[in-house]
Amino acid sequence: MGTRSEKATTRLPRTARGQETLDRILRNAEDVFRERGYELASVSAICRRAGIAQGTFYLYFANKEEIYLRLVEGLQERLVGRLRADVAAARTPPQKLLQAYGTLLDYITENAGTFQVFREAEFVRSEIPMRFYGAICDELVAVVREGIATGDFRDADPEVVAYGILGVVFFLALRYVMWGQGAVPPEARRGGAELIRRGFTGTQPLADAAEPPKVASRTAGNPARVDSEGGEATRRALLRASERAFGQVGFHRTTIATITYLAGVGQGTFYLHFPSKVAVFSELVREISRGFRRGQTLAVASCRDRRTAEVLGLRSFLKWVRDHPGAYRIVREAEFVDEGVGRWYYTRLAEGYARGLAAAMDRGEIRRCDPEALTYALLGIAHFSGQRWVLWGDPDRPAEEVLPFLTGFILHGVER
Repeated sequence: MGTRSEKATTRLPRTARGQETLDRILRNAEDVFRERGYELASVSAICRRAGIAQGTFYLYFANKEEIYLRLVEGLQERLVGRLRADVAAARTPPQKLLQAYGTLLDYITENAGTFQVFREAEFVRSEIPMRFYGAICDELVAVVREGIATGDFRDADPEVVAYGILGVVFFLALRYVMWGQGAVPPEARRGGAELIRRGFTGTQPLADAAEPPKVASRTAGNPARVDSEGGEATRRALLRASERAFGQVGFHRTTIATITYLAGVGQGTFYLHFPSKVAVFSELVREISRGFRRGQTLAVASCRDRRTAEVLGLRSFLKWVRDHPGAYRIVREAEFVDEGVGRWYYTRLAEGYARGLAAAMDRGEIRRCDPEALTYALLGIAHFSGQRWVLWGDPDRPAEEVLPFLTGFILHGVER
């Protein structure tokens, strides 16, 4: 996307009329991005929606990427400003942390359209979500450090807690705001807050060993390649080539010609197996889902206690992200390619997860709460941990080193 800094360089208007024009361009650009997605949006579509000539657009922005960055930058500035003000109004560290949690949920709910635009940012430039989430985490880290200093919080890792809170917030918002009724239900909000405060550990003594055994290295991703002949072998080759291409450069930058070249077949052969690029992408998401769920089941098969299963499952997930970064990119991008299959990936995963959590609640292993809300909160913690410590990387802090702090947060929360 070029070497220019990720900070937007919007031209500042010199008159009230110019400011009005700039505001109109930004409002209509947000609508176009939300309706079409980043890749399919265009400067011409934005200008038509705003009722301006393209020459006017270029008085303010150099290109489509720049106006997109301006929208994200504005969202970040407003959110961090409100978060900082709301937290400052609270008195104690526990109150500040819960206020931060509530403010984040409220702001996303009130600005759902803008957040829908932002959620595609990682497929525009990885620096955008890194900067955005980092700015929010800086505010949360300061609160956690204060709570540790006053003795209100356990000796937790502030950054792990901060990204864990982001995971809880964003995935509750994904489930209930983006996909649901437009707001997070009160019971789900309380469940997220209690997870942050106290973790999910119940009253039943731990049935497994206190320190779970290391997980043997195994591929928890896609099913093994099928050694077959004829049409099925060709179909498998197309799927493997698609995974390689989509995983490296994304859906929109991948062409059918690239897929067939990597698979070693002609373009006509592609259409004998898949009617479109979207169709092969969607089938790939379903295959990745099946393989991932199979691997997670194997990783926790020997566990007698749900708490140990969560530790092992999280470790297995982080390893899967490390070993299959391309596959993980595909499932993250799925919602922006085929909304139905993207949502299916998480709902299919959540159904079995929620059943397991509900059964553990009945056994007293974890606290009783809304199983679905807890499921999405835990999925969010895993997702943000995978992004922060695997995909974005930190040579000084590998994911395996962070895992004890992460599981401590899930099991026990932040409060003493």
